[in-house]
Amino acid sequence: MKKRIMASGLLLGSVAFAQVQKVDVKKELPKAAVVDLYKISDAKKTTKLSPLSQLKDYEIHLKWAECARLAPQVFTANKDLRGWIGVSWLHCLDEAQKKAKDRAAVDRALTTMEAHKDLFRNGPWSVSLEKYYLDFKMVQLEDQVTRKNKKAAASIDALLSSAASLSREQKSKAYQLLGDLAMLDNNYNEAQFFFEQAQDQKDSKYLQEKLDFIAKTKTTVTPPAKAATTSSEVAGDEAKIEERIRLAQKQNDPVAALKDSVQILNEYPGSRAARRLKDRPLEIYNSLSEKLAKVKALNEMEEADTARLMEWAHSMHRRADYSGSLSLATKALDKNPHAPSTTSALWIASRSAHFMGQYDKALELYKKLYTYHLGSDEAAEALFRASLIYFRKQDYTSSSALLERLLQQGRDRYDLNGQYWLVRSLQESKSERAAQAAADLIERYPFSYYGLRLRAESQKGKLSWPENKDKAPALGSEFFVVGAQKGAWRRFKVLSEAGWVSEAQEELSSVPFLKDATLKVQLAEKLVERHQYVTAIRWINEAMEADPRLRREQFVKIGYPEAFASLYQAEAERYGIDAVLFKSLTRQESAFNLKAVSTSNALGLMQMIPPTAQEVSKKLGMKVELPDDMFRPEVNIPMGSYYVSQMLDQFQGSVPFALAAYNAGPYRVKLWIDARAEVSELLAKPSSAPVDELWFDELPWTETSFYVKAILRNVLLYRLSEKGNYEVNPVLWQDLLNKKAK
Repeated sequence: MKKRIMASGLLLGSVAFAQVQKVDVKKELPKAAVVDLYKISDAKKTTKLSPLSQLKDYEIHLKWAECARLAPQVFTANKDLRGWIGVSWLHCLDEAQKKAKDRAAVDRALTTMEAHKDLFRNGPWSVSLEKYYLDFKMVQLEDQVTRKNKKAAASIDALLSSAASLSREQKSKAYQLLGDLAMLDNNYNEAQFFFEQAQDQKDSKYLQEKLDFIAKTKTTVTPPAKAATTSSEVAGDEAKIEERIRLAQKQNDPVAALKDSVQILNEYPGSRAARRLKDRPLEIYNSLSEKLAKVKALNEMEEADTARLMEWAHSMHRRADYSGSLSLATKALDKNPHAPSTTSALWIASRSAHFMGQYDKALELYKKLYTYHLGSDEAAEALFRASLIYFRKQDYTSSSALLERLLQQGRDRYDLNGQYWLVRSLQESKSERAAQAAADLIERYPFSYYGLRLRAESQKGKLSWPENKDKAPALGSEFFVVGAQKGAWRRFKVLSEAGWVSEAQEELSSVPFLKDATLKVQLAEKLVERHQYVTAIRWINEAMEADPRLRREQFVKIGYPEAFASLYQAEAERYGIDAVLFKSLTRQESAFNLKAVSTSNALGLMQMIPPTAQEVSKKLGMKVELPDDMFRPEVNIPMGSYYVSQMLDQFQGSVPFALAAYNAGPYRVKLWIDARAEVSELLAKPSSAPVDELWFDELPWTETSFYVKAILRNVLLYRLSEKGNYEVNPVLWQDLLNKKAK
């Protein structure tokens, strides 16, 4: 009996253990199996693709009708991938319908999806699939109601009863359609009920017109509404001031109108007139072009209360109107030096003075921030920016002192930049500590722009891979998956082999947590072979951060892939710009994520925002479909490369300024540059001297400051990957523009 129990326990244990699946990365991810649908060559024309690969190839190249026709067959044949195939099917069908309506094709697709509603509930495709399905379903129901098919009511009822994630707009449409069906039967009470339900979800002109029509059919007489009080009936001085504002604007006297607007805001702050005019002073100020008029306008705006002064100062600061923001923030400080907004006012005023080159004023304001507001983020920034001003003024002792105070706070945001400018300050003051400080930075941040710069300088201008005295660890190659992870891993392998790059990338999010840094490196190498650059780059970075032994040439190169090389090279030859710059920018913009979409709706590899994409496409004579074309390398790369060339033209061939403009926008960057002669002069004076790169860290936008240095870092590491050890140019980026354009 005891033996039987033991045997039973062993059996149960083995069954439970069998549910866990071991993954051997080397065996399960063979390189030869991968299809590259994004490779621009004639090879695909002579290579027969599998139906699964062919479907994605049609979608990638916007062959919507062919894709929609093939999708049902592929859907049936690939049970494990139906969620992703369903997304592509409905996407292609949606685009195909824009060119030629096919009601039967839509009905077939919807019927198929309704037979597989489990796909809406689970899987990384579920949100996209359900969205496409609901969009099509609403179109189908609207078509049925338009054709007076009363059976649509049952379908609408079923939809509203389901667990479908209907948007407010879709719910509104569903109730509206029920109202339309009720109108067909002249059932006005029911129609009114549904139209009101629809209006509650999302109002529209159509709904209001229907409700107005129903109201007219009823016999109840509605008493006339009380006439609205007109502005001319507003009593007292407030009305007189409003009248003066209208008259001043009519007579083209904007400053007088602004003055009276401020008076209303001050004397009648809670009135309807004040609510209407709350933005008027700033609007008038922004509309002025003459300097004298703007000065007069600022004088009038300074009469406002502290809260409004701060609101306007923030707006001006964002618009790079540093003269205006300095004036109003300073006035706010004078009016109420103990207000809760004092920290913010000092922050705006000090930065504004700095960006205008009023260095003594900026230092005075920065000192108040880091003396009286110690511990705040603004105080830490004040320490850093003040140190940069002292460096500009060649007061390296003061610069070093402030930087050491900042670094003692242990703030990650300033650790690298603070250490770098401390090194430069120590070097300039001939301190014995300079060499050790530089060595410490190189060791801590070996692959940062500043770390690479200092490494090259320490080697008399020669850049080489860091020496790693530790023996390279053996790379891990096994991990385990269980539960839903098994299906995700299985789908990842099939999708990545078939060329479904973005879908495979989504499945990778279900890979279990990996602590072993060596395993991350092994996987990253395999992922690059399958064009999974985003995850590969992230894992390589994480691995090298976790285990310094992995910071060596062969592994760093994994994070700098040679993706879409022929496309970048073609653009390089067209514009006379080294392909390294385009690759380096793409790595920073999207990490080579084909379908990257930013919070500002920038799209694809080189992150083109739709308005810029439309403008560029016109200049290039390209007809593009947004957003789909922006996810195609053969469209995105030429357009992004053209825009890079335009930024270089606008900023006199200065790569760093062009990169800043690509990220922050050329207009904002130009305003910032033009505010100081010592910065604008750099446009005509290519230089990589430390003082001439000080502006990298003076930029108002933290993201842009990091962005410029990250791309220059990428350039150096791509160069190192291509050439091995090499002599860097005195101007580190100058050789990027040495080629002759075609």
